[in-house]
Amino acid sequence: MFPAIIIIGSFLTALVAAGRPGAYRLNPDPEGQYYRLGGCPDPHACIFPPDLSTFLPGSYFDLRVELHAYDENTANPVPEPYGQFKTTIRKNHGKWVDIDTFFDLEGPAPIEHWNFDWINSADVKYADLFNTSAKPVEVAVSARAWRKLKFDKPGTYDVSVQYGPKDAYTVRYTVVEPKKPKRKAKNAILFIADGCNVGMITAVRSIAKKHTSGKYHEMLSFEDFDNLGHVMTQSVDAIVTDSANSASAYACGHKSSSAALGVYADSSETPFDDPKVELITELIRRRQPGKAIGVVSTAAGHDATPAAFYCHTRNRDTAAEIVDQIIHGVPNWTDPVAPDVWLAGGADFFQGEKALNGDNYFDKLKSNGYQVVLNKKELKNYHGKDKLLGTFRTSHLDTYIERNVFVNNTVGNAAAPDLSGEDQLGSAQPGLDDMTLKALEVLKKRGGKDGFFLMAEAASVDKKLHALDFPRAFADLLEMEVTIKKTVDWLKKNGEYEDTLILFTADHAHGFDVYGSVDQSYITKHSSDARMRSAVGLYEYSGWPSFKDNDGDGFPDDWSPEIVLASGTNNGPDHYEAWKIAHDKPRDPAVEKDGIYIANENDPAGKYGAGLEWHGNLPVTDVVGSHTMTDVFIYSNGPGSDLFKKTIDNWQVFFGITEALDIQRPTKKESKK
Repeated sequence: MFPAIIIIGSFLTALVAAGRPGAYRLNPDPEGQYYRLGGCPDPHACIFPPDLSTFLPGSYFDLRVELHAYDENTANPVPEPYGQFKTTIRKNHGKWVDIDTFFDLEGPAPIEHWNFDWINSADVKYADLFNTSAKPVEVAVSARAWRKLKFDKPGTYDVSVQYGPKDAYTVRYTVVEPKKPKRKAKNAILFIADGCNVGMITAVRSIAKKHTSGKYHEMLSFEDFDNLGHVMTQSVDAIVTDSANSASAYACGHKSSSAALGVYADSSETPFDDPKVELITELIRRRQPGKAIGVVSTAAGHDATPAAFYCHTRNRDTAAEIVDQIIHGVPNWTDPVAPDVWLAGGADFFQGEKALNGDNYFDKLKSNGYQVVLNKKELKNYHGKDKLLGTFRTSHLDTYIERNVFVNNTVGNAAAPDLSGEDQLGSAQPGLDDMTLKALEVLKKRGGKDGFFLMAEAASVDKKLHALDFPRAFADLLEMEVTIKKTVDWLKKNGEYEDTLILFTADHAHGFDVYGSVDQSYITKHSSDARMRSAVGLYEYSGWPSFKDNDGDGFPDDWSPEIVLASGTNNGPDHYEAWKIAHDKPRDPAVEKDGIYIANENDPAGKYGAGLEWHGNLPVTDVVGSHTMTDVFIYSNGPGSDLFKKTIDNWQVFFGITEALDIQRPTKKESKK
């Protein structure tokens, strides 16, 4: 517990003037679960970007300094906020300079004030659920922000805030020496199977590839890539990340906090004033403006992973504002990314009551030079050179299983992207391969000799792992595998293969694995716990699953074979398990009752409550499984792929791609906007 410091008025001004910048110390992250604010090891001061942040020369960022006054005894009044503080900076251990002078700014930034509630214990977080009297700690904040700064030269930069005669906090930044690639990549494609881990890759290989004497006839397409490495995924303040700040680390080279996209999370209420960092797509627009940019996802295009490549917000759920940022960007920053190709779901927020201010963004997009397509046929028939935006469902696209196997499940979905209330059947929704190949076609035309950057996401790998709907997760990962194979074929056919860096990774993992196989006929005809558990074959009895792909399309012909995989995750809610596929709709393993989640007795994948009773190990307020801290794979191929062949941190993926594309160095002609 840290005592609150309360010094106000002219006395503090004098003390600050007399104080000195603090000596830099490398502080380890604090232990515990309920931090006051992520990235703030000092008892009262926060600086964003936080300690150890790394920058490219000339890349833009915002700087935020906060001071927190509080008393952890909630029976006492909230202390007065800090009245004055001073922020200084130095380069390469040289002389300290006032930050406004260093960046040649006009006058000091104004001090802002607000309060926020610090949830400092589990008792506070779950006070309503368990009817306790625990209260959060109210924190009084004083803050300043400096916008759109940049470091022009490589070096070590220390930033210090002084808030008392002996009270100061200092962070250290590194601005890297730009690296010239051994062989420049003209194009870069980043494939992300959201939530995937090595266990999932192993599982789908066993489902999709033939084998003899335990030896596969062929591997998955990406397993022939040049290099394989590991990526660490922890966030700035937690060992387990979400998709927003993990994808954001790939997009901007900075770790952040849960739900944050292209920003560091400060304590203010608004999600749109948090300190921003420049995205790779914004950097491309400024340094290689001829290069085309594409964003493809089977999720809503405003969802965390795709949005990470074109927007800035503290809250990934601000969907209407994220859609607006496609063409408008954010104020006082770089020009908007305005991707040349944007293909995904999420039509709900392009017009009607959910759209920002009720505006019609289809009309806005068309007036900004976009062609708009709303179904698979329109996408297939488009062969132009204009910018292309396609949104193919009101929310996330249906899974591969719904689009291609149990197609009747899309009847009655009322999900037409024109918001007519009509259905958007699975047959009208393009697959990941359809969208990716069309994106490549358009990007090649628009980028020409300057090339392109494309991010393509298989979103429902994650979404179905959350729901313990393993067959649907398998299918969407296989869709990614088929898409990568078709992409390689397209690149070779169109003369782009040798000049393209291809990456395949996940933004984070789930705790999924396979530990045997299951005899479906045995588990179906028995009802006792012991007999059903005997359907699981272990070790020498863990025989191969009986999926077949006789038509050679890369997917099983039958998703309900006799022998399936005994699989699961290391966490989840209460549920019933029988390793079956839910035929009538995607799986709901748990349902809400009296504010908590219990096993769903109407879940067909759990034999309608007659399957094995699986006791959850998550808080009872969580309905689905959680991500895990496991490192994820990164397969790489082409120019620059050797930068990804070892264990790296997620923020380093950004630096690897920027090196491969040769956009690390400032240029004389680069845009300042």
